[in-house]
Amino acid sequence: MSARRPTARRRRRAGALAGGLAGLMVLTTAACTDYGGDLSGANISGGGDGDTLVVSETAGVPSSFLAYGVREGYFADEGVDLQVSPSSGGASVIPALLSGDIDVAGSNVVSALIAMGRRMPIQMVAAGTSTDETEERDFAQLVVPEGSPITSPEDLDGTRIAVNSLQNINDVVVNSVLGEAGLTNDDVRFVEMPLPDMPAAISRGDVDAGVLIEPFATIGISQGLRPLAGPYVHTRPGLQIGTFLMTSDRVAEDPELVAAFRAGVERTAESIAEDPDAFREALPDISELAPELAGRMNLPVWRGTTDRESVETIHGVMREIGLTEADLDYESWAAD
Repeated sequence: MSARRPTARRRRRAGALAGGLAGLMVLTTAACTDYGGDLSGANISGGGDGDTLVVSETAGVPSSFLAYGVREGYFADEGVDLQVSPSSGGASVIPALLSGDIDVAGSNVVSALIAMGRRMPIQMVAAGTSTDETEERDFAQLVVPEGSPITSPEDLDGTRIAVNSLQNINDVVVNSVLGEAGLTNDDVRFVEMPLPDMPAAISRGDVDAGVLIEPFATIGISQGLRPLAGPYVHTRPGLQIGTFLMTSDRVAEDPELVAAFRAGVERTAESIAEDPDAFREALPDISELAPELAGRMNLPVWRGTTDRESVETIHGVMREIGLTEADLDYESWAAD
C-alpha cells in the first residue's frame, strides 16, 4: 500500500468542514523556557520503506511518546514510516487533518468529542495519554501558591484559575474537583495563558490557582507551589486524556494501515509500561527535556487502545457543563 492523498473534491469538502472549527482552535503554542529543556520538539522521521503517515501530536511528552516508538522501531516493524511533527495540540490539529495536510492528529478527547458532535468526519483510532490511578502520580496538578489560604476545593469559590486553553479538558476536570464542594465552573473564572508562564503567574498572585501538566507541574512545585488536587485522577482514575484521530474516509479506505498505526502505538505503550526508566532516559535526547526533570516528573500512562469508560465519563461532564449537546455515538466515533 502507499499513502494516498485526498482528491481535489475531498479537499474542498474538508476545507469547508475545517472552517466550522474556527471556534475550537487552541491558540497557545509550546515555547522554549528556562527550565533546561525545549518542549517545542522537532520533526521526527520513522525512515524505512513502509507506508508514510504524517502525524501531528502535542509538543512535549505526548510527541516524545511517538518519537520513542519511532526510535525503537515499533512503527517500522508494522510497516509504517511515521513522520511526527509537534503541535500545540487541542483542536488546532483538526483542520489540518480534514484538509489532508496530515494523516493523523494527536488531540484530546474533549476536542475530538466536540468536533464529532458537530458531525466532523473523524474517528478515534488509538489512545494517546492517560493518567495514573492515584492523584499523587497524576501528570496534571491543580496548584496554588505556597502561602495561599486555599486548602480545599471549597475555597476555590470566586477564584481565578489559570488554564492553557478554554472550553477543553480543563473545564471537564476542574468541574469534577469543584463538584465535590458543591461548586460548578460558574463559581470560578478561567484565565487562559501558556503553560510555561503559569508557575510565575500563580506565584505572583496574578491568578489564584492553575492547572499545570508535566513538566510544568514539577517545575511549579519545586518553586513552592502547593498541589491541591490531581484533577485528571479526581475525575476518574486512569482517565484517558489524549486520542489519535483520522478521517472517516481514511479509516474506511485503509483499514490495514489504521491497524498498523494502532499496533505501533500499542507496542510503544507496552514498552514504556514494562520499562518506564528507559523512556525517561530517552527523553533528554528526543525532547531536549532536562535529565533531572525527566527523572522525577510524573509520566502519563499509555495504553494504546481507546478506553470507552473514559470517553463516556468525559462526554457526560461535557453535556453537564454545556460543552456539547450531542449524544455520544461511540460505535461510529471510535474505530476499534
